[in-house]
Amino acid sequence: MNITCLHCKTKLNIPDQKIPKDKDSSFKCPKCRGKVQVSASQFNLAAMDSSARAPKKKEGVKSEYLSSVVSSSQGREQALVCMDDSLGKAQLVAAVQGLGFHVETPVSISEAFIKMAYHIYPLVLLDESFDRNRGFKAMSTHMNELDMSLRRRICLVLVSDRLPTGDPMSALHSSVNYILGSDYMDQPEDILSSALTDHQNFYTVYNESMKAAGKA
Repeated sequence: MNITCLHCKTKLNIPDQKIPKDKDSSFKCPKCRGKVQVSASQFNLAAMDSSARAPKKKEGVKSEYLSSVVSSSQGREQALVCMDDSLGKAQLVAAVQGLGFHVETPVSISEAFIKMAYHIYPLVLLDESFDRNRGFKAMSTHMNELDMSLRRRICLVLVSDRLPTGDPMSALHSSVNYILGSDYMDQPEDILSSALTDHQNFYTVYNESMKAAGKA
């Protein structure tokens, strides 16, 4: 399994047989000695995706990774838009690009997890029905398993046809940072900009409070 140390960005290739398939695991990065975590769901989804592809496709993941690094080096943050093809997806992608992000659009939740293993995406948009209604549940599990210092850096926005835009209780119960309801079509860029600002401000205050308490 290919994974990147989030501390020093060293790319590691860990033999699959050394990673437990039925439980979360961690190991020390051989370069910086930082803790590298591998969740069972991340490993199993990556294995499923690899087995479903032809051998030549495995290099495609590496090519996507390299092109993503090039995009990132242009000075733009990266965003992940996990939605099935639709007019709404095209509009949201345009809105996120308008905020200055380089947008990536995985076609399945397993591909999304592979991308997230290589990069930290400050903004992730996830439609409830993505990947035949499997995406939301799998993403929720993945986010809950992340180290909190990493989870706080990701603004997860749930795109929903049944929940109201900006409702904090719906966001809390859905374990996301913001809800984008069916009324987002009018001004998606403004709504997302506000959501990102609120997320950043909240954790700025949180981190300062933790430092003041000697816990960060």
